[in-house]
Amino acid sequence: MAKKERKTRKKEAQPKGGKKGRQEFYNLTRRVLLAGVGAAALAYDEVGAFVDRLVERGELAQEQARELLQEVRERREGRLQEMGEQVRERLGQALESFDVPRRADLEALQQRLDQLTERVGALLQQKETQD
Repeated sequence: MAKKERKTRKKEAQPKGGKKGRQEFYNLTRRVLLAGVGAAALAYDEVGAFVDRLVERGELAQEQARELLQEVRERREGRLQEMGEQVRERLGQALESFDVPRRADLEALQQRLDQLTERVGALLQQKETQD
């Protein structure tokens, strides 16, 4: 009976979410990002259509339209880069709050593991030569 209680307590002590929670968070984040990209693309298309109407009406010269669209494109790309950096930073913070190790952490662990593997190999080789 005591074993059953310990198992139940272990399950209760584990944080909720786990792998499933991380997957749901990833899917939600992905959908939000794709929606943002879609909205930005739609907005750019709308600006293009608006500029085309101005050119048709003669309110804007063809060269001015090209320059205006180029400026809008450059601003959009700059803003998308800023947003990408912000998303990476916030996503990193969110993953950190879920105790998900960063790539640098994993690389440091791999390097340490490689060093220890070399040391164990050297010790085994040393022991073989002594025997």
